[in-house]
Amino acid sequence: MTRRTLLYALALGGLLTASCAGDTLVHRYATLPADGWARHDTVCFDLPGHVEDICGTLTVGLRTKTGVAIRDIVLAVEQCDSDAFVVRRDTVRYPLTDSEGDALTSGVNSHQYETQFVPFRMEKDRKGCVRIYHLMTRETIPGITEVGIRIRNDED
Repeated sequence: MTRRTLLYALALGGLLTASCAGDTLVHRYATLPADGWARHDTVCFDLPGHVEDICGTLTVGLRTKTGVAIRDIVLAVEQCDSDAFVVRRDTVRYPLTDSEGDALTSGVNSHQYETQFVPFRMEKDRKGCVRIYHLMTRETIPGITEVGIRIRNDED
């Protein structure tokens, strides 16, 4: 099996698993530039309209290379409506390594982290987006390979 075929099979399996989770509405990742995540590199996830109001939670996920050069990261998470107007802005801070510089998750070549839950609301039939960018003092953050979101509807 070629590497490309294996990647497609894993992606399809992930999509099927995500579609079986009834309360997960969106679960996506975006790849960041290989030379590092620059402050001006805002990641935007478009959100489709839903047939019902959403009152749930948003979780931001990060995937990093081993040996990432920072202990923690601070992110701005903005929820925008269909006119790109920011309706909610949160600041999320969470650790990537302990005081010794060891990763807080296990992994051979990469690590995956998820933030605490952020409240998320969207009116039915409204489209929008979630924008994420880092608020670190360094202009470019090396070692972070992907950023993603997971939106769950807490009301049934």
